[in-house]
Amino acid sequence: MDHGQHERVDFTPTSGRVTAVLTVVLGVAAVLVAVAFPDGYPPAVGTGGILAIVLAWAAAVRPRVWLEGPWLVLRGMFSSVHLPLAAVQSVVVQQVLVATVADKRYANPAVGRTRFRAMRRPRTTRDLTMTAVPGEGWQPDEGADYADFVEERIQEAVRAAQVAPGEGADSVVRREPAWAPIALVPAATALFVASIWL
Repeated sequence: MDHGQHERVDFTPTSGRVTAVLTVVLGVAAVLVAVAFPDGYPPAVGTGGILAIVLAWAAAVRPRVWLEGPWLVLRGMFSSVHLPLAAVQSVVVQQVLVATVADKRYANPAVGRTRFRAMRRPRTTRDLTMTAVPGEGWQPDEGADYADFVEERIQEAVRAAQVAPGEGADSVVRREPAWAPIALVPAATALFVASIWL
């Protein structure tokens, strides 16, 4: 189950999608109502809808996790973090995915477990340090879920990168700002606040 040197392996987000879609639908409804009936509703209804849409997109739709060549990529609300697989110390999926590089934790909400599942499955020290046991791999059982698969798949890629370091092995963590949400969230917030005073 080794991914190629430049192959991209995307992991489907496990949380926030339904809430985000409902928030976007309500935001669009608020904008449409404010535009259709300008005398019946204050401008803050429409701008509040715009703010809700932007926040739902940035906080719940945009975050993703994927493997790309020698990198584990965590795309968050305002940035994308590229972690060199060979330098990853641990990967754990609880309510959010947490990867540790150089004793610094990087979290991403795209893949996670429900609070109930996270509390029901206690983590062992071996799980947290990714200590390999010969012949051990992801064994689906009745309690296994997609978060288990993602965690194991990333751990396999980390072990492979640490055994045969190649491109990106000595690289440092890269953070790329996401200019669209960095611009849109404050702009939508300012528009909403300004519309309250109108």
